[in-house]
Amino acid sequence: MITVTQLLSEIEQQVRLAKQTQDEAAQREAIYAVRTLCNVMLNDERPSTPSIPQAMQMSSVHATPITSLNEQPLQEADANGESLFDF
Repeated sequence: MITVTQLLSEIEQQVRLAKQTQDEAAQREAIYAVRTLCNVMLNDERPSTPSIPQAMQMSSVHATPITSLNEQPLQEADANGESLFDF
C-alpha cells in the first residue's frame, strides 16, 4: 500500500518540477499530476476496492476510428484511373 508520506513526497517533487520548468505543457503535466495524487489521497479514505481518481476518468480520450461506409473507390467522370498518379 502506498503511504501518505510517499504521496506527499511525490507531490513535492511534481511541484518542484512545475516551478523549475519554463515549458507550459510540462508545467501543466506536473500540476495535473499533483491534482491526481491529491485525488488518490482523498479517495483512499474509503477502505473499499480501489477506484480510478475522478481526474483520470475525466481525462480519458476515446478516439473512434474514421471508417468509410462505402468501401468502393470514388468514381468521377473526368478521372483517368483509380491511382492518384493517373493524369
